[in-house]
Amino acid sequence: MRTQPADGSYHHFTRTMRDENDLEIETEKRANMRHQLDSMIMLVFTAMFVVIVVTAWFFKHYKIRFLHESGVTLIYGLILGLILRYTEFGTIESQTLEVRPQNGSNIYVPPDYLRLQVSKPNSNDTMHFHYEMAAGFYSDTDLKERHMERKTVFSPEIFFNVLLPPVIFNAGYSLKKRHFFRNIGSILSFVFIGCTLSSIFTSLIMFMFSWVFRLGFTFIELLFFGAVISATDPVTVLAVFSEMNVDVDLYALVFGESALNDAVAIVLSGIVDHFTSHTAVFAVSDLFAACAEFGYVFFGSLFLGCFVGCTNALITKFTDINDHPLLESALFILVSYISFLLAEVVHFTGIVAVLFCGICQAHYTFNNLSEESQARTKQFFEAISFLAESFIFLYIGVSLPTSRAEWSIIFVVVAIIATQLSRALWVYPLCTVLNMKRKPKIERNHQHMIVWAGLRGAVPFALASRNTATAHRQIMQSTTSILVIFTVLVNGGLAGWMIERLGIKHGQNQPQTPTVPESDQDDDMNIFNGNQRRSGRNPWDKAFLPRKWYNFDAVFMKPLLTNANPTLMETLPGFCEPLARCLTTEKQLRNRELKRTQEVPSSLEEESKTTE
Repeated sequence: MRTQPADGSYHHFTRTMRDENDLEIETEKRANMRHQLDSMIMLVFTAMFVVIVVTAWFFKHYKIRFLHESGVTLIYGLILGLILRYTEFGTIESQTLEVRPQNGSNIYVPPDYLRLQVSKPNSNDTMHFHYEMAAGFYSDTDLKERHMERKTVFSPEIFFNVLLPPVIFNAGYSLKKRHFFRNIGSILSFVFIGCTLSSIFTSLIMFMFSWVFRLGFTFIELLFFGAVISATDPVTVLAVFSEMNVDVDLYALVFGESALNDAVAIVLSGIVDHFTSHTAVFAVSDLFAACAEFGYVFFGSLFLGCFVGCTNALITKFTDINDHPLLESALFILVSYISFLLAEVVHFTGIVAVLFCGICQAHYTFNNLSEESQARTKQFFEAISFLAESFIFLYIGVSLPTSRAEWSIIFVVVAIIATQLSRALWVYPLCTVLNMKRKPKIERNHQHMIVWAGLRGAVPFALASRNTATAHRQIMQSTTSILVIFTVLVNGGLAGWMIERLGIKHGQNQPQTPTVPESDQDDDMNIFNGNQRRSGRNPWDKAFLPRKWYNFDAVFMKPLLTNANPTLMETLPGFCEPLARCLTTEKQLRNRELKRTQEVPSSLEEESKTTE
């Protein structure tokens, strides 16, 4: 579609051009100016990261618990945002050209690209400039553009495609499997039932207040908002748990919920957004369709992530790539990211896929890696996850003062009340139901702490920022920013005080709270005695389905995907021996022979002791 400038704006744009070379000179000059400012922006953010790292060390060294580094990062971001907002820092002279469709034609969808034709002064030649739609752009009538402020508005796709995948993958890759699977039933109940109830209760409470205060929000809009903010990120509380050495089951419940409900919240909000964009009324039939769509997307993403993780396990098992740790680590990182991209391409959810890819790779692929690659991949994803999460919290702080989105103080206050209240409404009843069969039971003071640990973080902000086309969506985005800051500073800052206040046992008398990733070599799930596992060591003994999966994993999945013993030649029936031999590596056979040679002296020693 052709466009033409609004009245007089074109002449204003070219009035300073005197000859045909001035246009090229001015274009190059402005490009250099913007490059310099972009470098300045990178310098500012990098310097802020240095300050954040030093501050994190200071807090850990002096065991300061009232404020986590994520809270400090938010504060630093707020300070930087206020500086950008109320000073001339990052301001350059610029000109805005107003364009409109030619011949009065109408457009109903904003164009992705704009091609502008500019005539060279004193010449018949023209130049074409191509402009791309800027994410989060708001019109500015001033002749001075606050370039630095606009550069702090990033595309939401950067969050979903670049920043969130390593954070979510690291959550799965560093999962404390022993305590996680011991509480798997309660964690899954928190994730699926709790996340859904949280979305519904939040939307109902906010709809009631919206009707009272005449805010104009529909229930469908608030249901989407409830799904967005149902994801929790209690990184501050978990850090306090580790420092104070609280009960390992409480740690596992809070960590397990946060590790999985991000994925559920993303799928849930996507389903609600999809159905609300196609229908004005959410009927009962739409509810069943939404549930079916949720199951299809979530479990499809889950199986896809597991498939990619298992494929990488086979690659690392049947090749000698571990002789080259650098290539091995590069392959591991690339295949992990492929799980995210592949899920997005086939219309699944990449966050779910990359989470379970991380869990699978930690359980299988990790055991095939060389020791150097094991350490390298762990450290790489821990560092990238830390930097990505720090950037998101810093960006939340920066964007709050600089954003020109719509605000509603009433909506913010109601959202804070609704999120705290809705979490309590599902935690206590659900824990009561779980305690009917669960041993050990979830104590009442632990339930209080679970309610308090409902901090919001990167995922709700990224979801809320993905679509800000309407005033209501802008209010949701700004409210989510406030909610993240409030919960991190208040709930996170008072976590240590709450532990003391609630009388939760902690300190030297408690079993050590897991703070580092567990190796499968030491996991209870890998303990064998010949072809049988040692009884009483598996935390799933009392659960039927987990026990069946454990046995299947021990006799088939582990021998197939890793170099662990026993091999498939020992665990599969005799008629499968030719196939089992093809799927068994020389390394597994050497490990088996080494194990047998170690068992012979020990048996002889036992015989001699018996004879004596």
